[in-house]
Amino acid sequence: MDRRYRLGTLVLALVILAGAGIYVFIAGQNAHSSDAYLEVVPAEGNVSANETVAFEQLSPPQQDLFERARNTTEIVEIPPDLDYGVFVDNRYVQYRNRTDETAVMVG
Repeated sequence: MDRRYRLGTLVLALVILAGAGIYVFIAGQNAHSSDAYLEVVPAEGNVSANETVAFEQLSPPQQDLFERARNTTEIVEIPPDLDYGVFVDNRYVQYRNRTDETAVMVG
């Protein structure tokens, strides 16, 4: 019985470790580290409509991030839980009759 107990304990420990590893792998696929930053500067020259998104199309957290970055000359850290794909897919944001260029930096 002692051998079955140790074997059962070992199998249980391996199952728990495997489950934890799978969870970390799956959860990490959709998350990014907090080492992502957004820069916003006034757009210069010709702006492509295909690369522009309206400010109103951004989610409220994306709007807040954009406004914070727009109102400073520094780059702004992107929170880890914020989807910044819209700033990658669209180079420009149309905001209050002005077009700004965005850049995402990931470290």
